[in-house]
Amino acid sequence: MIRFEDDGGLQKNLVPPQALWAIAALLATVVLLAFIGRNTGIGVTGFDAADREGVVPVAERLISFGAEDLAGGGDVPVKDWETGEVLVVLEPGQGGFLRGAIRPLSRERRIRNADPAEPYRLTRWSDGRLTLHDPISDLRLDLAAYGSTNAASFATLLPRGESPVDPASSGSSSPDAKD
Repeated sequence: MIRFEDDGGLQKNLVPPQALWAIAALLATVVLLAFIGRNTGIGVTGFDAADREGVVPVAERLISFGAEDLAGGGDVPVKDWETGEVLVVLEPGQGGFLRGAIRPLSRERRIRNADPAEPYRLTRWSDGRLTLHDPISDLRLDLAAYGSTNAASFATLLPRGESPVDPASSGSSSPDAKD
């Protein structure tokens, strides 16, 4: 209980005990609901384009990162997993969002003692969304959540010449030469 003393030596409560009990009950309820949601899936929301009716992949690429240290200490080649083509080399100080997005996925792989060289699946969906999926940890990042500029840094890694559906154009297809 929080108390203070006034000049007369009397102690007064700053926070009533009922408020402290209410806060404790609220925290316990939040922890319980999070536990239930985590273990049963009830009340949990998320973007999984594969479960959305009519949403299909329009461009896909398996990409791998050539360095285990993505913290910015050295060059990080980003490769097409199937062809071995180097798509881009992230020099120190470059590719901050690419490095930052992969870092937690790489950490999950280290926790699982999985091969860090295994590829990630980068997908553009017919509704214009981009996702990055790690098949090892089954974690999926909806890249639109990080803003269009950051999502565009991943979009440049997709195969060129695709005609994705632009959600802003009411379902009509428009070629994206830069992709």
